[in-house]
Parts: sequence; C-alpha cells; structure tokens
Amino acid sequence: MGFFDTISRGWKMSKLSMVVVKHDPELMFYVALSGIFSILVFIGMAIPEILEMSWIYDETGAMTPAYMAFIFIGYMALSIIVTFWNSAIIANAHIRLSGGDPKFTDGISAAMKRIHIIIAWGLIAGTVGLLLKMLNTAAKNQKNPGLAILASILSFIGAAVWWMMSFFIIPHLVIEGQGIGDAMRSSKDMFFKRWGENVVSGLGIGMISGLVGFVIIIFSVGLMVAMGDLWYIGLIIGGAAMTILICWTSAAEQVAVAALYLYSKNGFMPEIYQNNGMFEFKLPTADELA
Repeated sequence: MGFFDTISRGWKMSKLSMVVVKHDPELMFYVALSGIFSILVFIGMAIPEILEMSWIYDETGAMTPAYMAFIFIGYMALSIIVTFWNSAIIANAHIRLSGGDPKFTDGISAAMKRIHIIIAWGLIAGTVGLLLKMLNTAAKNQKNPGLAILASILSFIGAAVWWMMSFFIIPHLVIEGQGIGDAMRSSKDMFFKRWGENVVSGLGIGMISGLVGFVIIIFSVGLMVAMGDLWYIGLIIGGAAMTILICWTSAAEQVAVAALYLYSKNGFMPEIYQNNGMFEFKLPTADELA
C-alpha cells in the first residue's frame, strides 16, 4: 500500500462524493442560493462606493470608521451565509449517507435549528478569515524582504492551523449539537485522527474540478470562435457549465466532509461508498512504505 494507492482512494472518494450530489441535486441548489445571497451582499457593500457617498472617506482620502464598520459587517454577513448553507449541505448529506432519503427542506430545517450557533460561528470564522487576509496583504505590501517572508510564513501557518482546527466543525455544531468550544475540540481531535484522508479527499475534488473546468473553457472558446457574430451563445453556454461545475464540486466537498466525519466516528465508510468497494480510507503506515 503506497502513496499512489492513497491518491487512488482519494480520487475514488472524490468521484463517489460527486455521485452523492447526483442523487441529491438539491445540494447544488443550496450552493447556488449561497452564491446568490453572497452576490447580493457584495452588491450592497459596493453601493456606497458606486454612489460616491460622502461618508466613506475623510478629507485625506482614508476610509472613515463608519465605512470600515460597514465593510466589516458585510464580511460577517458573507461568512454567516456560507456557514449556513454549508451546514444545510452537510445535514442533508448526513441523512443520505446514514441510509435516509433527505428532502430539500431537511438541510434547511437542520441549519435553522442551530441558527444561533451558526451565526456565532460565522462571526468567529469571518473575523479569523479577515485577520488572515489582512496579514497576507501586509506580507505582500511589506517592503522589508525579511519581514515580508516572516509575515507570509505566519499567514500560511495561521491559515493551515485554522483549516485543521475547523475542518469538522460544522458536523459537530449541526449534527452533534455541540457548542462552539466543544465542537472546536472535537473537530481538532477528529482531524488529527484522520488527517491524511482529509487532505487527500480535498485534492481529488480539486483535481476533478480543474480538469473538467479546463475542458469547459476550451470547448467554450472554440464554440465562440465557431459561431462568429453569435459568440455570446458560446459564452453563455460556457458560463452556465462552469456555474454547474462550481455548484457540483462545492457540494461534493461538503459531502466528503460528512463522509469522513462518519468514517472517523463509526470506523467504517458510509454504505454508498462500501457498495462501490471503498471500505476504508487511510494513509499507509511507515512500515508499509518501507
């Protein structure tokens, strides 16, 4: 059992996660709703700039405290929206992977029952994400090479640690019904219990998304060239295909989280994965690599 066997399992799990989305296409609609609400928030955030409102900048051209607070609230709203719909996806996926037949409203109902925790977690995740973004921006703008490298390293480490700590946070918040503190501890423990699976599964979905996306771009450009004055039809078709791909793979990423959560909790893969020959999903040990 070597490295390429692990990659093969990661690829297979990624495809099976996308099959689950095919069984429950409402998961893609959840992603689409998340995108629509996020776009509306972005538009709302842009309105003061578009209308050139006087309160957003002071005499020196710097952002006013009121405008900074406005932008901060917008970022928090975006984080809450993404957290809510990811919670709905994982709740629906959990029902399917546990042998149930989820309805469209099941995921939304599960998320609404924990809406207070979702809002609180969205605010925390949004704040951490904003701080990491600020650190990354500071690293890029730093003129001192040494400080720039240090800031970049700190930004990378911070993002990696946060990702590991919060990988399983939503299943513990929404499915287990834990508070944020307990869910953080449980998420951390579960991640390090199955850390390799978590990394490889994400790589598989990313590879599939990248390959299919590349094919869509090539096809769309070719169609635009072939259609001449009707080039916009090719653009519309390509845009629609890319939208479906993004919704599909984004939903599959959350399905993979739900599947790995069940595997880490129960010690075996969900039935739909077992039916396709995947009974376990683990990295090789040092002895196996030797």
